[in-house]
Parts: sequence; C-alpha cells; structure tokens
Amino acid sequence: MSILLTLRNLSLHFGEKIIFKNAELAIHKGDRIGLIGLNGQGKSTLFNILMDKLKPDTTTPPFLYDRSNDHFDIFLIPQELDIRNYAHLGIENFYLSFYPELYEVHQKLVEDYGNQELLDKFEHLGGWGIQNSYLNYLRGFDFDDLDKNLEDLSGGERRKIALSIGLSSTAELILWDEPTNHLDIETIERFEDELLNSKKTYMIISHDRYLLNTTTDKICHIERGQITSFKGTYLDYLVYLEEREAELKKNLDKLENKHRRELAWMKQGTKARRTRSKKRVEGYHDIKDGIKDLKSRSRKVVDLGLLHSGRKSKILVQIEDGQFSYPGKDIFKNLNLMVAKKDKIALIGPNGAGKSTLIKIFSEKLKLTNGVQKNAEDLKVIVFDQNRDTLNPDSTPIEVVGEGQDFVHLGDGTKKHVASYLSKFLFTSDQVYRPISTLSGGEKNRLQLAMFMKQAADLWVFDEPTNDLDIETIEILERELKSYDSAVIIIGHDRAFLDNTCNSTWLVHDKGVEVFEGGYTQVAPYLHALEMEKDLKGKGKGSSSKEQEQTSKESQPEVPLKEDDISHNTKPDKELTNKQKERLKVIEREIEEAEKSLIEVEEILAKFDYTSMDDEKADLIQRLTAEKDKRESTVSELYEEWEELNS
Repeated sequence: MSILLTLRNLSLHFGEKIIFKNAELAIHKGDRIGLIGLNGQGKSTLFNILMDKLKPDTTTPPFLYDRSNDHFDIFLIPQELDIRNYAHLGIENFYLSFYPELYEVHQKLVEDYGNQELLDKFEHLGGWGIQNSYLNYLRGFDFDDLDKNLEDLSGGERRKIALSIGLSSTAELILWDEPTNHLDIETIERFEDELLNSKKTYMIISHDRYLLNTTTDKICHIERGQITSFKGTYLDYLVYLEEREAELKKNLDKLENKHRRELAWMKQGTKARRTRSKKRVEGYHDIKDGIKDLKSRSRKVVDLGLLHSGRKSKILVQIEDGQFSYPGKDIFKNLNLMVAKKDKIALIGPNGAGKSTLIKIFSEKLKLTNGVQKNAEDLKVIVFDQNRDTLNPDSTPIEVVGEGQDFVHLGDGTKKHVASYLSKFLFTSDQVYRPISTLSGGEKNRLQLAMFMKQAADLWVFDEPTNDLDIETIEILERELKSYDSAVIIIGHDRAFLDNTCNSTWLVHDKGVEVFEGGYTQVAPYLHALEMEKDLKGKGKGSSSKEQEQTSKESQPEVPLKEDDISHNTKPDKELTNKQKERLKVIEREIEEAEKSLIEVEEILAKFDYTSMDDEKADLIQRLTAEKDKRESTVSELYEEWEELNS
C-alpha cells in the first residue's frame, strides 16, 4: 500500500520530561492502527503533531513531516467536544464545529438563507452530503431527539455525536482519541461494525482491547520516546510482548549473575585493586548500565491495594420483589437480587436504563417504592465514579493523598509514607509535587484510585474504572480485583475488563435485572438476540454505509422510464435448467449446515481470554480464525449462488 505520511527525527520535550527522541512513524493508505502506551507518554501529543497543532523541537537533523499528497485531509475526533463554544449550533448542525469553512458559510446563511451564491458554496464544500451522512449515523446510534440542549446531554450522547461526526468525515485519515468512553456495549459494537465497513485509514487511541483487536491490523506503541510499529492485531502484539519480556528477563538474569561476580572482584583488597585492569573496570560499569537499561524497559507494576473491612457476613445486600419509581416514571419492577461477599459483578445495560439508580438503592441513598431490602449492619459502600471535579487543580498529589500528613493511614490499620504509597500508582518523585492541573487524564485517574483505595469497604462500586487508564494499568487493576476477597460491582463497557474480573453479569433492561453467570462473553449472545428481536419489531435503525447508500438512492426523485428504455434494458426471465432446479432443492440445506459450522467456530473463539496468551493458544487462535474466515467465505458463496438461482 502507498505511504500517506512519514515522520522522521521527531523529538519533543516538556521541561525535563522527554516525550519523543528521534522517533519515526509511517502511515500507509488503508492502515487500521491502534495507538497504545502508558498515559502521559505522548499518544494525544502525537495526534496534535499530526494535525499541525503542535510543533516538535528544533533538531539536527531537522524534523521531517512528509505527506505523499499535501491536499489529503486529516480529521481528529477528540475525547471531549467543544460544547461551550458551539452550543448555538444545536445537535443537528454541531458537525459544523469541525469544518471552519462550512461553519463560516452556514453563519452567513443564517442571516441570508436565500443567498444562492452561499448555497452553491455550501454545496461545493460538500456540506449537504456531510450533513446527511452525519444525521444518518446519529439515527443509527438511536439518537432521534435533535431538539435537546447540547449542554444537557449525557457523556454517552455526546460520544454518539462525536462518532457520527467522525464516521461521516470525508477525510482520508481519521484520528480517534478514546472514541468509546461512556458508551454502552451495543453502541460500541455498532461503531466497530462501521469502522470495519469503512475504507478509511484510521488511528485509534483506546483502552478497549476488544475494540483494538477487532478493528486494527497494526499496532503503534509509544515507549521511552520511540514509536514501535508492529504489523498485526492487538492479540498478536500481546504475544510478541510476552516473548520480548521473556527474552529481557533472560538477559537480565545473565547480566545480574555477571554483575555479582564482577562486584565481588571490585571489592577485593587494596593490593588487588592496584593491579586490576582498566578494561575490567570499564566492563563492570557497562554491566551496571546494561542492568539499569533492562530494568527500565520492564513493564512497570502498580500496587493497587484494595482494602476490605474484614466483615464476616456472607450476604451484604438482598432485595425481594423490589420496585422503584421516580414521579411519573417506573424504573424497576420485580427486583430479586443478592450481593454476597466475594461477588464480582459486571453491571451492564444501555445508558439511562437505571444502573446508577440501582447503586443508589444498594447504598440506601434511594429507598425502594415497594418490596423488601436487607443490608448487612453498618454496610460500608464506596463508589469510585471518577468525578475529577473533586480534585483541586492547584494542589499536588502528595497534598491530596496525605492530607497534610507524612504518612497515609490505610483502612487495614497499616500506614505508609505518602511518596512511597503514590509510587505504587506509578507516580515518580517529581510528579508527586506537581500541581494536579499538569497531570494527564490517566494520571488523574490513578490519583483518584490512590485516594479511594486507602479506604476500607464492604462493597466497592467502580463506575467506568477503565476510562482514560492505559492498558498496562488496566491489567494491573484486573489482577488486584480478582484477588480481592470482598464484593465488587463494576459498571463498565470494557468487555475484556469485565470478562477478566467478574464472575457474574447483571443486565439492566426493560425495567428489570437479568443475572448471568460469568463475564461479558456469557451475556453477549443474549444481547445480540435482543438486538435482532428489536430489528424484527421494526425498531432497529442501523445506518451502515451500505444502508446510507441505499437511503441516498431511495431519496432521489424517480424518473419515469421511456418505452425505449424498457425495450433495450430489460431482459426476459430465463427458465432454470433441470440441473439448476435440483441444485435449488439442496442448496438451502447446505447453507444451514454451513452456518451451523461457522457458529461452532465463533463460539469457540468467543470463549478465549485474549489478554492471557501463550504460544500454543496464539497458534490455536490463529488457526481457528483462519478456519472461521474460510467458513464465512463458504456461507457467502452459497448465499450468492442461492440468490442467483432464485432471481
């Protein structure tokens, strides 16, 4: 594939912090890239450089930004929309905030709509096509009420607008910065489908490993100032990382063994020191540097110390025949739920279904309208909801965590020095004294984890805990939650995270809660069945690119056919041959068998834990995926043949 752009000699530092050092990047047409790396290491910064919003350091040799075609557009969908400055546009026209020229023409048309010159310019800039595509995608994400106030929209609703803007863009390269934050699983899967159906080149920053593995075929990893490019899926990259880390560990062991021998030699008596060789002394220091470098390349570990109160009660919360209503609106009917010690519960469902309301009922901030609720005596519920408004931007991490003390007093009765405690959350010695306003989103997230986890609780509730966390920290949080022996409820849409941490899943929908054993994988087929049922009832409003094309065709005025058109362009129906008739009798059975065969492979693949891999499992998945592709092709070919025979 042809190269769209290349970056060379990319260096950038903020103060003493090095973001990039002689880094390189090449993006080819058709690339589907997942951009990963620890928070604060430069992912969003790279996007700003690609958009020419940020200039790298002046270096020798100089930084080179080479585009194969200076006229192709790059389009960035940021984490947050600029609602404040463009609220006047409303939902229907908010896409204009991303198109300065169209916005300018539109503002003039507001004052003089009949101006034909302005209307022609709007059309020449592609305004009508972009608008229609944007509105189609909004409808596809079940966003129908365009009269809502932009400033009153939920986080999920704002993300649907952002997705629709990005998907409707005509730019050749799309940059997505955490596109699925605040979205329910149904919307995420629709977004995945649209990405896979698109022919655009794109790069995604995301903590959603399912999304990365499904929608990307190239991984770019920012670490230690460099950009490592890897051709393959996120799963393939995980396998590569495991192999690389095993090799690093082997080299480190060799170096440390040699270091111990050389250290003993260096510590010999005065006579030996006078006669030691200069080369051996230099070699000793080289070994020290080598060990230091290898250790710095090892993946960092966060110690997320979830504390529990030591309660022995097995049942923490029990609800029987529960109902809850707000004035004029029923939320829950016939709730029968129980939370026990050691439960790890994934709480999922569409935005607005009642997940947050259910948590407030558990913590007795809301009381059931009818039914019985029994909470264990003095039950302590702590909710981690990432409300960063509670963080004073002028304070430092050491101030907010230590609360004026040198030591943190933890919920289990132990204490730890504040700086040492924060180091377990990946905060360096200089970061703990920096104002919170200078921290990245992920660093603020880790700071909140540090603040919350010094407490003790009987029931922890995590509301979207993985938003803005880098993948390394998410994996560490997973391990901590799995080993934690008190109850945890996780409200989230990170499917890999839910699979890896939860032993049951509660689906909130239709004014009730359905309970499934296991993580997201167990409930996924049921969710798909609900979506199919919804479509069958005529409520589905999907807007794939093919459907948009069909909609566009259907919206065009019909042109009556002339008699000549009919005589020259229509072909008489042909009778099927006897052989074709016999083929038609058996092909439907072949389609059914082929589909069953395909489903068998898909079900096996769905059960795999894609975050914990070894060579044997990776090889098996690769073979199963190839077999799945083969069976999908068979099904597709049979359907094509069936349609041709029936036509």
